[in-house]
Amino acid sequence: MANFKVVPYEMEHGDEIIEFGMNDNRLDMAIPGLSFTLFLDETPIVAGGIVPMWEGVAEGWVLSSKYIFDYKIKAASIIRKRLDYLCINNKITRLQTAVKEEYLTGVRFAQWLGLEKEGLMKYYGLDQTNYWRMAKYYERTR
Repeated sequence: MANFKVVPYEMEHGDEIIEFGMNDNRLDMAIPGLSFTLFLDETPIVAGGIVPMWEGVAEGWVLSSKYIFDYKIKAASIIRKRLDYLCINNKITRLQTAVKEEYLTGVRFAQWLGLEKEGLMKYYGLDQTNYWRMAKYYERTR
């Protein structure tokens, strides 16, 4: 039986995810209390979090290892719940991210998380590739 647990993100988790992952590099944007790692038994399979930009707006990030495909429904559900929890509890009304245009799995995953395409950012990537600006909106409770 798979044993999932969510813990605060640490740099070593990112190193392990990169080693067995789909990402070539890591931008360490992790902020204590605003980032997490999902473990399967003793193996980190995905990490993510939010980085506040200004009041009500945050940038979302996710790093995935190839192991996520073995448990994609469960892992995606946990990621969505954790990101929603972070946004709601930190009064975020707009969660945004950038997804490489040609990375169709990433675009579908972001849409499954509830993010919508807002527009194509041409030459946005370090390698001059295009990225979709995607965002999800939360109603602010006053």
